[in-house]
Amino acid sequence: MEMVRLLCKIQRPSKVRELLESFVSQSEVVPRGSYQIHQPSSVPREVRKVLTHAVKQGQTWSCWAHGLHTWLFTCNMSRPLSGEGRAPVLVVSLYGDDGALRDCGTWMPNEGGKWCRSP
Repeated sequence: MEMVRLLCKIQRPSKVRELLESFVSQSEVVPRGSYQIHQPSSVPREVRKVLTHAVKQGQTWSCWAHGLHTWLFTCNMSRPLSGEGRAPVLVVSLYGDDGALRDCGTWMPNEGGKWCRSP
């Protein structure tokens, strides 16, 4: 019962956003000096289409830019996988400048808090 309460608490949008921000900050995808785009209207048009769809699906997002490049991360928490390992498991998708999917996978923090791709 306690695990169910914990998972429900973790699945709150603000907590999932916090986990996604942690994931992005540890990823080596976004180069140093990048800035975060907070307003959907400031996201490039092709990427905004993906963002709009993700929001309609109830996903959390984080968008970053550096020069002419944009990276959009969308995610949701996998409740079944999170329950198995007793740690949050994020299903993260990464989209590039043109709105095309670049990578997708499940990620979870290890004992040291570093995000690792789940098998």
